[in-house]
Parts: sequence; C-alpha cells; structure tokens
Amino acid sequence: MPEDSSMLHPASSSCDRLRRASTRRLVVVQGVVMSSLRLSVLEQIPLFAGRTPRQAVEDVVRLARGVEEVGYHRFWLAEHHNTGAFVSSAPDLLMMHVLDATGRIRVGSGGVMAMHYGSLQIAERFATLAALFPGRVDLGLGRAPGGDLLAARALNQGRVIDPDAIDMLIAETVGMLRDELPVGHPYASLEVRPRPETPPELWLLGSSGQSAAWAGQHNLGYAYAQFFTGHQQVEIMSHYRAHLPEGAPEDRTLSALCVSAAPTREQAREQALAAADFRLGLRQGRADGFREPAALTPERRSDVEAHLERDTAIIVGTYDEVADVLRAFAKNHRTDELMLVSYINDVEDKIVQYRELAARLTG
Repeated sequence: MPEDSSMLHPASSSCDRLRRASTRRLVVVQGVVMSSLRLSVLEQIPLFAGRTPRQAVEDVVRLARGVEEVGYHRFWLAEHHNTGAFVSSAPDLLMMHVLDATGRIRVGSGGVMAMHYGSLQIAERFATLAALFPGRVDLGLGRAPGGDLLAARALNQGRVIDPDAIDMLIAETVGMLRDELPVGHPYASLEVRPRPETPPELWLLGSSGQSAAWAGQHNLGYAYAQFFTGHQQVEIMSHYRAHLPEGAPEDRTLSALCVSAAPTREQAREQALAAADFRLGLRQGRADGFREPAALTPERRSDVEAHLERDTAIIVGTYDEVADVLRAFAKNHRTDELMLVSYINDVEDKIVQYRELAARLTG
C-alpha cells in the first residue's frame, strides 16, 4: 500500500508545529453534523519484559473495568500467534473472562482471524457468548493470518488457504449467524445453536478500500485499522458507504488509532517509545516483546526516537492535543466512533490516559 503523507503525527517538538499537524491537509466535510463521539478500546495485551502472561491478562480485566466506568462503548481483544510480544492468541476465551468481570461494556474480537477456523465453529462460539451475555457481544472478523507463515500452517494442518476462500468463509459465518444462507447453499438447512435472543454484532476489520467495499456489500460494520498502516485514507469510508445495500440500516464504522497521551508532551513522547521500539523492530525483521524506555541502550534509544518522529501511526501529545487530533480525524472520516490502542506497561497509567481523553471527547 503506498505511503500517505497526509496522516497526522503530532509528535513534533514545537507546539505550533503540532497544532498545524492536527489540521494539515484535513478535508472538512461540509454539512455533516457529528453525533456525540463514542470511544472504545482495542487491547492487544502487549507483554513487557519482566511481566508474566498471567499478570498481563489480569491487567486486561482491570483495564476493561476502568474504561467501562468512564463510559467506553466497546472493549475488543486481538488475535496474535507465535509471538512473544502479545498475550492474545484466543480472543473468544479472553472475551468470556472480560464479559464475566464487567457489566455493561460491549466486548468483542478485534478480531477472529477467519482463515484458521470453520464457519460453523466461529458461529457457534459467538452464538454461545451472545446467549450468555445478551446484547454485549461483538464478532469482529479479520482476513489476515494474525501471525507468521509457520503459525498459519500449524493452525490449518499444513493447508495453504486461498484468499478467495477466506471471503467465502466469512460470508458463510455471517450467513449462518443471520440465518440467511441462500437456497442451494450446502449448509442452508443448518441451524446454529444456541439461538441467542440478541445475536452478536458483526464487523469486518480492514485497512483498504477493498475490505471496506466488501463489508458494505455484506452489510457488516467496518473497523478501519488506521493504527496498522498509519495512513489517513478518507476515501476508505466512502468505499464502505457506496457499497451498502439499498435500504440498509445506518452504516456502522469505527477507526482504530494508536495514542500516547500524557499531561506533558515530553511525558507522552517517553511513554510512546515502547511502541516505537516495537514497531521499529518489526521493520527490521524482529518481533521482539515490549521494553520500557529505560531498558534501551543509548544507541537504540536514538534510533527509536528518530523512528517515532517518522511513524505516522502513533498520535503523541498532551491530553488536549491528542483529543484535538482525534476529534478532527472523526469529523474528516465521518465516523462517530474511535477505538483507541495504546502500549503502556502500567495499567493504571493506561486507564488514566483513556479517562482523560474521554473527559475531553465525550464529556
């Protein structure tokens, strides 16, 4: 995918430069009245050096409770395989844990990597969750492998999955949950059990016009993974809306963005170094875990700081500055929901960050 230089990256050393960056090359959508902005969380469960998987999962529950208390709408859990960086290989099991520990917030997969599972397997698991926790379950479906080639092979018993087969599998899953498989489909007579009173809300995760159009055609919600590419592609949401079926309910879109917000810009930059270190490692062919900035050598820190200046996928600044950028992004993309991603080791600091942003964006 080509680079998009219009993406916002408020990590500059000058307040004036940062505020210009928050509006640079934004196309203001005239005549669009934004409803109140919803905030949600995507949690990938990063594993920092010195932490155990159990500690990381315990912090997930504390985080979910913390953001629920300040009005966050959704809490999604990612799926990653064969990596020491994340503790999130089984989102449906983690969802059960979080749903049981919370009372209102919607909990979902961000997402289930469909290529690794059967359509009925996904449908039955999420129908079961929806029966246990009515009105609180989201099924976010992804087309990516969520890991390296070795993991993909192991998850699929050595089979190579055709990309077209992934789309068919997702369509089957959706059709089963909606009881809408076409006449003549080999599984048309199949009934997903249990049949929850409120089925899971269905979403497709993606970062391209192609995935947005596919979500629209199948009347799914579309979750744009901006944090993955760092691109600001306003046209992606237009692709989605243009392909919605005639008479479809109001479109459902959200954008997932990576943030590092703190009382001062210097604190926010220091806090963002762990994410920048990890992202730089990925570019260098290493998928190491997360490290606190204090663990970086002077040479590595210099490289990471330089990378942070260039990395358009991390929004860095004070609470007010980051809130301004998020508000502009939502208006520009005509979306009323933002899903925040953050890589902060201390869960209490992460909760404070999300609370302060909510106070500025939804208060």
